[in-house]
Amino acid sequence: MAVISDEQLARIWLQCAPMGAWNRLAALREQWGGALEVWKHFTPEVYSLLGPENFSLLADSRAVRCGPALRQLEALNAEPLFLGSPGYPAPLAAIANPPDVLFAMGQLPSLKRAVAIVGSRRATRYGLSQARRIARDLAAQGVTIISGLARGIDAAAHLGALDAHGRTVAVLGSGLGNVYPPENQDLARRIVLEGGALVSELAPDAPPFPYHFPVRNRIISGLSGAVLLIEAQLKSGTHATIDYALDQGRDVFALPGNVDAPGSELPLKLLKEGAGLCACAGDILTLMNWQDQPPEQASFLQDTPPSPALPPDASSPDAQILRALAMEEKTLEELIAETGMSAGELGTQLTLLEISGKIERRAGRAYALVRN
Repeated sequence: MAVISDEQLARIWLQCAPMGAWNRLAALREQWGGALEVWKHFTPEVYSLLGPENFSLLADSRAVRCGPALRQLEALNAEPLFLGSPGYPAPLAAIANPPDVLFAMGQLPSLKRAVAIVGSRRATRYGLSQARRIARDLAAQGVTIISGLARGIDAAAHLGALDAHGRTVAVLGSGLGNVYPPENQDLARRIVLEGGALVSELAPDAPPFPYHFPVRNRIISGLSGAVLLIEAQLKSGTHATIDYALDQGRDVFALPGNVDAPGSELPLKLLKEGAGLCACAGDILTLMNWQDQPPEQASFLQDTPPSPALPPDASSPDAQILRALAMEEKTLEELIAETGMSAGELGTQLTLLEISGKIERRAGRAYALVRN
């Protein structure tokens, strides 16, 4: 970790305060003219402003000069990025109420072209597969993928970027030393090891309190040039990210889904209100003028993507399966009904097609074509 000045130490001290005290700390900084001056004048006279719990916590961390937090950052090989200093993300610095200190682990990639992909934690197979596909194709074109490491759409977006050996940034609603949810800790390690970053404005040991996540959403959109919504209901935390994106002047895109699906509520609302329709990476690359080369896929409003070529014998078992999957994924039961094959025969053909790379297995005993 680089050498930290007394002023920067004081800024870390205030940044590591409980989120409930942040508005009051802003008043203190304004009153005293800087974090170091707050440090120097932190006496019982500010007790009434902060309240007993916040005052006690800040007094304790001041007494040890933020030693535990600094040791945690060093153990994580993480760095504090200070607003107004080199290394602080320029897009984030331009939003309203940016973090004064952003803690980062890994290598913060270029944000010149960055897309936040957000959506429901309780995503459908369709939402998960589309989030991963679009993230993969964007990352393959050099676009950085931003998301929140949550279950569902967030995790799928990060995985898609990694599939393409691209760069992705996870914005946590907890401290860097307390990655949440636990099942995504391996994903978090992969993100860092493969050239991406984890970032948080919270103290390194901060728990994943529910009220942390709506506030951190302004960072997800703030780091990005555009935000893509995959699936979400009208009343969801994802709505806050969209609101932040609109307030920050970010372009908003939405993926169309089944009109009667709960997860289509917010995307359809946004599309009606003028959000950009996104069915593939090319839609975003084109509308954002980010194409390094012509998009590989047609837009959703044009022809459907090509299916893999059928074998010479169109009546063969594998041809029947490919034809059944031409428009959408199907479950094992649906394929049995459509092809008339026995479960054993169908299972053998599916295995051969999967090995040949023509189809892929999905959750819920479903299968889909692999599209180029």
